[in-house]
Amino acid sequence: MPTALELLREGRRDEIWQKYCSFIDFSIEDVMELQRRLLMEQIALLSRCELGRMLFGNEAPTSVEEFRETVPLTTYEFYAPYLLQKREDVLPAKPHWWLHTAGRSGEYKHKWIPYSEEMIHTFADCSIAGLTLASSSRRGEFVFEEGDIMLFALAPFPYVSGAVAVALEREFNFAFVPSMEEAVQMEFQERIQEGFRLALKTGLDAFNGLASVLAMIGDRFVEGGGNIQPSLYLLHPRVLARLVKGLIKSRLAGRKYLLPKDLWTVKCVACGGTDTALFKKRVAEYWGREPVETFACTEGGILATQWWNRKGMTFYPDVCFLEFLPEEELPKIREDPTYRPSTVLLDEVEAGKRYELVLTNFHGGALVRYRMGDILQIVSLADEELGIDLPQVLFYARADDIIDLASIARLTERGMWQAIADADFEYGGWVARKEYHGGEVMLHLYIEPKGEVQASEIKERIGQNLRQLEPSYADLEKMWRMDPLRLTLLPVGSFKRYYQARVREGAELAHLKPPHMNASDQVLSLLLATNPEGEAD
Repeated sequence: MPTALELLREGRRDEIWQKYCSFIDFSIEDVMELQRRLLMEQIALLSRCELGRMLFGNEAPTSVEEFRETVPLTTYEFYAPYLLQKREDVLPAKPHWWLHTAGRSGEYKHKWIPYSEEMIHTFADCSIAGLTLASSSRRGEFVFEEGDIMLFALAPFPYVSGAVAVALEREFNFAFVPSMEEAVQMEFQERIQEGFRLALKTGLDAFNGLASVLAMIGDRFVEGGGNIQPSLYLLHPRVLARLVKGLIKSRLAGRKYLLPKDLWTVKCVACGGTDTALFKKRVAEYWGREPVETFACTEGGILATQWWNRKGMTFYPDVCFLEFLPEEELPKIREDPTYRPSTVLLDEVEAGKRYELVLTNFHGGALVRYRMGDILQIVSLADEELGIDLPQVLFYARADDIIDLASIARLTERGMWQAIADADFEYGGWVARKEYHGGEVMLHLYIEPKGEVQASEIKERIGQNLRQLEPSYADLEKMWRMDPLRLTLLPVGSFKRYYQARVREGAELAHLKPPHMNASDQVLSLLLATNPEGEAD
């Protein structure tokens, strides 16, 4: 089939939407028929390889129902002996890519995941679809032109975000600043700085990456970090014209500082990562365009995307077979590892309920009934505003990022982040842990403030926000007479020193920042390398 670039050059712009985004008009019956057909094709591939025989035994399942009844749920531990060694001989299809995860925790520094050629083709299609939808305001729209400029704010290949850049090259000729070849030789901060320097001359049409990166860049503009350092480069006519125009826009807006939206008018802000919802207001303020969220992972590829109304996300139907493990099943699994939980399919989910995602790769992938550890919330069974007759989902939490207090309150990273942000003070970073002190369970928040603050006052604000955001947390205080929050203020520069220490250790980009939730003792010891400034009980 022709690529998006070929269709554009032939003047068939409308067909680009039809090729990449037509699933918007699928019915749930259409999706389930496609899901079942592709699963049976995958089972046939698996039945002919060693990995499939280990899962299926002597006889492969002959139906979707038999597959779900007889094949157990899996985790990476099952695949590790083969995938960590990149054993191609056991796989259902020859891999053309080996992508690896950031290695969140546990015994594996990376989890290597094979991608067949057909998986890569689907991955590329979803990449173009996501950018198309992030830039659209209606059906049938494709706004990009050849050579449109995109900031390279991605991790290098073989991380999944870097794979997006490689996949896009298959379908369209976006120009990255800095170029992909140059970017992978740079540290992340250097890459961003060089990208913006170049974009002063070239312009900037699109962003595809983490919302937190865009928010951070905007923060630096506000704080003065966006000031352009004097150089001969600024005398280039296009650079000078852009700066003058930006300064005029900022002054007309009553600002004494530049924002990115003064310098560039982007067509598209497509963001992945679990924090997109938390940063979307700041991104819109700084960049003049609200981000569109995409849900992707190394193990499954690009799985779901928002539309131009920026509400729930819709699953791509041809990437993975989707199963959903009800949230109420998770404690049973933790208590009894031999427990066999039941899943539901996409046409069986219920609005308002939360599920852990379970996926099976299509197109010759290796993972079968794989527990992702991502908990999604079904926000509705359709998007009536856009006429989409498919379930709408949002990321809720990582199963291992939830802090469970006394089996009553369950706090997520998103909830903690919102409670801290709404406390209305400036901070450099934070981590939260479940700890035990004197036989009592505590929610211990370690936070680095910017400037002078009173620990007791900040603790009260955050506690009040948690009570408003999470009723079960309020129940701890009201019904159980517990005050679980403990706050420790870290010295200024704690997170910067942590970052530098990880760089010295040779850690990769994805490991340079500590996890926000359930930080390990090792992480905490690095943050507490100097004595805390203060603590509030």
